[in-house]
Amino acid sequence: MKKVIAHISILLLVILGGCNSQEEKIPEGNEVILGIFGGMGPEATADLYKQILDITPAATDQEHIPTIIFSNPQVPDRMASIANGGDLIKPYLRFSVRKLESAGASFIVIPCNTVHYFYDFMQESVDIPIIHMIRETAGEVAGNYPDIKKVGLLATTGTIESGLYNKELEAKGFEVLTPDDSIEINMVMKAVYGIKSKTDPQLNEELLAIAGQHLADKGAELIVLGCTEIPLAYNPGRVDLPVVNATRVLAERAVDMYEAMSGER
Repeated sequence: MKKVIAHISILLLVILGGCNSQEEKIPEGNEVILGIFGGMGPEATADLYKQILDITPAATDQEHIPTIIFSNPQVPDRMASIANGGDLIKPYLRFSVRKLESAGASFIVIPCNTVHYFYDFMQESVDIPIIHMIRETAGEVAGNYPDIKKVGLLATTGTIESGLYNKELEAKGFEVLTPDDSIEINMVMKAVYGIKSKTDPQLNEELLAIAGQHLADKGAELIVLGCTEIPLAYNPGRVDLPVVNATRVLAERAVDMYEAMSGER
């Protein structure tokens, strides 16, 4: 009887082992998966994914990038979190990036500039790479506009006060110009919150056009859209300056990394 039980146990192990090996086999084309940690805000997340779709050189569904989107709009306010040291927001950030990693993402992009204040914390929480949106945007400015000196920044107050863009752009030799406080509060932030709450789109465009022209009048030679809500309402035709859209840069780098990681396999 003991021998029979032993044989049955071995047979079950072989069967279960075979099932597991079949389940763990990665289907062709799913070896590299993009992870998007979104929800900050949801519409900006959708905009990033749409731009990734637009950039990807795909003629069929199967040629697009396998993607896992975790939209977590419950992440606490980023500006308030920076001000209070981040104790409240960090559990959400750790949970979100680890959720993507455990789901099978090979790398992560995050369509929110302000949350990159906590980039090191997030990167240390996972073993897969997270693309640094602001660093890549600064590199885009340096690579495509090497002769300009003054960069105008349209971003949230939290991003501006954190110095994230100043650090990256100044390291590449650029002077960063930001809106005066009255413009930042009454134009930029009003538009950002208006976009989030889906108020009058024309009003949001008008507010950002005024802020963009304000930066031009201060001497900016280029404008960086350093908030993922701003490109949803900013009209480049309203201000006679070239624009670098951080969301677009992030989309391009996501496609680049996917292609690079796929080529390594």
